[in-house]
Amino acid sequence: MLDLNEFLTFSVIAEEKSFSRAAEKLGISKALASKHVADLEHALGVKLLHRTTRKIGLTTAGALFYERCRQLVAHAEDARHEIEQFRSSPGGLIRVSSAMAFGRRHLVPAITRFLEQYPDISVDLDLSQQFPDLITAGADVVIRQADEPLLVSLVARRLAPVRWVACASPAYLARRGAPRTPADLVEHNCLVYFVNSKGEWSFTDEAGVQAVRPKGNFKANSADAVLHAALGNLGIGVVPTFAAGDALRSGQLVRVLPEYRLPERALYAAYLPNPTMAQSTRLFVGFLGDYFGDQPYWDRDLAP
Repeated sequence: MLDLNEFLTFSVIAEEKSFSRAAEKLGISKALASKHVADLEHALGVKLLHRTTRKIGLTTAGALFYERCRQLVAHAEDARHEIEQFRSSPGGLIRVSSAMAFGRRHLVPAITRFLEQYPDISVDLDLSQQFPDLITAGADVVIRQADEPLLVSLVARRLAPVRWVACASPAYLARRGAPRTPADLVEHNCLVYFVNSKGEWSFTDEAGVQAVRPKGNFKANSADAVLHAALGNLGIGVVPTFAAGDALRSGQLVRVLPEYRLPERALYAAYLPNPTMAQSTRLFVGFLGDYFGDQPYWDRDLAP
């Protein structure tokens, strides 16, 4: 009889293209992952993977079998979700993915409150800048910010607005002076968060939009990294208020060009459309919407 655990192991190895990463994701040893595939190939009588010292690839039979495995895993998840509805109290596992800065600062405290309210639920949190494939990565909910929910084949619930501000330390501004217009930024060292940047910073006032191309000696794919560079007196950064709010309230950072607005984004919870979505996942998404809301706590006492 075929072992369905071997199906799952093979599927994750095919996705990760690595025995080591797949074993870590599954919480098993690399040796056991290798044995699962070897036993599966023996039972099926076909070779599923090409193995070299540098990479792993699917054979023709392996590619076909992988697609069936994906469907099998998805059906198993649906079955788990359906059964969870019969629990006397909400329970089960929710796998959540979030960007690092927001996840560490705000999502972890929210999850803590949620689990206090629902102690029979467990949460696995993955903090990564990369947006995962919900079908293959095994995430139930992805928390990300966007201009709009451009999430094909996903359901996206808006959780909170995300405002951005240009800011710098008092020491930097004392040394270099404060810009009076966006055009003055060409004379400054700009700190760029390139994940959400299209190469321009767009400032809006009553006269319209002024776009500038920031130039400087520091770029990062983390809002926290840009924040700490600004706190280190390196230059002017454009940072979301969920990261910079405390530093602005304490005076460690000063908002520059306050009469101009930067484009606002929004925080979304995205998940696959599924009529049998687990009760725990529905509760979690609803909880986050109430916890953050249209006027999130991180914008408290900050000028609009």
